[in-house]
Order: sequence, then structure tokens, then C-alpha cells
Amino acid sequence: MNILFVADVSMADVIGGAERVLYEQSTRLVKKGHAIHILTRKLPNHEKYQEVIQGVNEWRYDCNQSNPGSFIKTNWSNAKRLFECLQQKYHFDCINYHHPFSALGVNHSKMSTRVPKIYICHSLSFEEFLSRSARQSGILHSALNYFQLFARMKIEKNGLYKSDKRYEDKT
Repeated sequence: MNILFVADVSMADVIGGAERVLYEQSTRLVKKGHAIHILTRKLPNHEKYQEVIQGVNEWRYDCNQSNPGSFIKTNWSNAKRLFECLQQKYHFDCINYHHPFSALGVNHSKMSTRVPKIYICHSLSFEEFLSRSARQSGILHSALNYFQLFARMKIEKNGLYKSDKRYEDKT
């Protein structure tokens, strides 16, 4: 099978639980004879847009993280563009979402509608945002935080509801 993993993290640097799950799933499926590809954003420590790691093809797109609007827009458009290029070449049999932001662009591509999808929820994006964002006072900061929280909830919901199966990672 040709399987596409869609993630907001890279398996090149296993620094946390999401990276570990992505690494273990993808490399073990390669050992079973599957063609595995990962679509993710290009992180600051990445030198290349494509890398093969233990038989897994990791494809990366640019993402502007200067502000929340640019972050969402570039995730959406660049993930969609990269997915469409990859889908034309590899004709994926299954898409496995690990995170919502990279999944956003893939979900909005007409080329993904007939491909079965599964969503693995490591943790909810909006909850991580709440736990990691600094509490700042003022109406402007409150409004911006509310917008980001609302947007994360909607984006994650989009990924979940466009999937054929959902799985909650309890690790």
C-alpha cells in the first residue's frame, strides 16, 4: 500500500511523543513492505524539502509562523499544493492524519475525497494552546487568544469529521 502520514512534526528529530508515534508507525510499516510518505511543514532545523529516513519519504512545505493568520493560510495552501503533487505521483491508498494544521490543506483538496482517512488524536490542539500560551491581560490579547482558540477548535474538528476513522492516542 501507498500510505501518506500527515503531521505537524517531523520524524527526523524524535523529541516528543507525537514524533515517536510517527516514527514507530512509519518505519514499522516500511518493514512490512508498504510505501510510506510523510507530509509535514519544513521546520527551522530542516535543510531539505525532502528526506528519506529509514525508508520513509518525508516531504516538507514552507510555513510562515510570523502571525496566526499567516500560519493558518500558509499551512492550508502549501500543504494542499504539496499533497496534490504527491497524490498525482503516488496515488495514496490511505491517509493517516496525526495533526490538524497539515491536514487542513489535504482535506480541502478535491484529490483527497476518495482516499480513506484515519485521524490519530495525540492531544487536542486547542487544549495544548491553552496550556502553553502565556496569560496576558488586556482586551486585545484576550480577543486574539479567543480567535486562536476558536480557530484551532474548528481546524481540528474539520480533520476529525473528514476522516473515516478516529483514534485517540492514550499514551
